[in-house]
Amino acid sequence: MKPRVLVIGGGITGLSCAYRLREGADVQVLEAADRLGGNIRTEERDGFLLDIGPDSWVAAKPQAARLAKELGLEKDLIGTIPTSRRVYVAWNGALHPLPEGLVLGVPTRIGPMVTTPLFSLLGKARMGLEPLIPAKHWGPDDDEAVYAFIDRRLGDEAADRLAGPLLGGIFAGDPEKLSVRAAFPQLVDMEKKHGSLIQAMRAARRVSHGSSAASAFLSLRHGLGSMIDALTRELAGKTRTGAAVASVAQGLESPFRVHLASGEVLDAEHVVIAVPPRQLSGLVRSLDAGIAESVDDIAVTSSAVAFLAYKREQVTHPLDGTGFIAPRSEGLEASAATWVSSKWEGRAPEGHVLLRAFFGGAGKEACVAWSDEELVATAVRELSKMMGPLDGAPLFTRVARWTNVRAQPLVGHLVKMKKLHERIARIPGLHVVGSGYDAHAIPDCIRYAEEAAARILG
Repeated sequence: MKPRVLVIGGGITGLSCAYRLREGADVQVLEAADRLGGNIRTEERDGFLLDIGPDSWVAAKPQAARLAKELGLEKDLIGTIPTSRRVYVAWNGALHPLPEGLVLGVPTRIGPMVTTPLFSLLGKARMGLEPLIPAKHWGPDDDEAVYAFIDRRLGDEAADRLAGPLLGGIFAGDPEKLSVRAAFPQLVDMEKKHGSLIQAMRAARRVSHGSSAASAFLSLRHGLGSMIDALTRELAGKTRTGAAVASVAQGLESPFRVHLASGEVLDAEHVVIAVPPRQLSGLVRSLDAGIAESVDDIAVTSSAVAFLAYKREQVTHPLDGTGFIAPRSEGLEASAATWVSSKWEGRAPEGHVLLRAFFGGAGKEACVAWSDEELVATAVRELSKMMGPLDGAPLFTRVARWTNVRAQPLVGHLVKMKKLHERIARIPGLHVVGSGYDAHAIPDCIRYAEEAAARILG
């Protein structure tokens, strides 16, 4: 007899888990919102394609691409436009190309670093000394902030102008508080194995024979929402929207009783909870108060994006890249901007461009509460300042917000997660997965979802 499994949360994690369970279990996905997909959402408007949430995943992690292929989307996999892979940094009121050869903020080529105006001579010399900096001895539970790690290895200029906007920006977080072991474990592994980030990156380039032709990021021709659509089709009859869960409790005739906000009660042998940590706390407090308390203090942040659509002649900048990032010291409200139509094919009609400005994040959440008009006006003003004039009003705009949903893996996060999983393990049949715990990106969410499904079916 197939086990009865309830998956709480219909984002990419919950849907991926249910997809793996669909044949071996009696599975149902419960989603509180009126749509599936969580933060992944694609909209079409006047020939433009807008990925409202994430627009891609890291190509080096295979789980998302593999799932896309299984869902029949292999022909839709696309990389960034090869001629537009340059990234700019806002510095001293102008945009400067990020030096070529930088990987996760680590320089691997000397020439571009020597000529860039982003760093002083002293800053460049300090980065060049990185292979001579003694490696830290990492104990099992040791941790360090992302900013402190980069500062220790590469100096304060690299930490301020690269670690902040480039690494911290990925999490909309504060690099002086984000855990390097939780957010970028590969950097710690590099130091452990090679004693130097630069030496580790050069070794990796030698293994790949110096090739950089492949895109570092992948997306889908019709937006990431097409993966959600494909998963939804595969799970026909196994998903419910508008089904908010109030609590998970121990059952009488089955291990779990899931109480919906509507008053409906469902029994299950396994419960997979794939919601952010703050939501987990309320769901399991009656089941195990210790689990709830272990996630109550996980920090969250809020962010917003503003899309601007223009005719090409309205934008004076050549848009010869994917966009720019802005260090906090630059004083902009926007932390970054993506030139969407230069980054991906098919995002704007011929002769048009699509831009996206990012706001909010740790320490800058106040602007998320601004009106749509204020966010758009700020985006237009700051993009015009950095890119040159934007001639006339946008053809249309679109603003989206995420309030108190982005969990922050701060220093000590892995120890906290270790304790959380120890408590969860005491309750057979309970599984907690998703962004904000061990996973922080789409491929990781899929990976942990598939591992949970394997445990259930195993």
